[in-house]
Amino acid sequence: MEPTTEFEGFEPRHEGYFQIRQGRGRQPDVAYSNKKLCFVATDQAFLATLLRELSDREDCYFVKFTTAPKDGMYLGRCFLLTDAAVGELWQQYKIHPRLMCTVQDDDFTSAFRSLPTAT
Repeated sequence: MEPTTEFEGFEPRHEGYFQIRQGRGRQPDVAYSNKKLCFVATDQAFLATLLRELSDREDCYFVKFTTAPKDGMYLGRCFLLTDAAVGELWQQYKIHPRLMCTVQDDDFTSAFRSLPTAT
């Protein structure tokens, strides 16, 4: 994976808090999985390059990452078309030496989004 120029191919959203990129699989009226891959990395350029590559997959709907770190860590998200694709990529990236990868189930977490934020 070769590093690219900062945020190349991404668009800012939410006043620049996120950089987003549409995936190759994004089409009108195409549903995507409510389970998404969540990445945490300390190297923002590495994370942006990884997400750019994932967005080129035929089954990728959307990717995004944070522009400002939290205690040196950047958050990335990858939305895929199927649960199976999410599981397969999680299996691949959960052992990656340069990032952490988890799966977030939005069907589960949506009930908790309106709770007060923890400090």
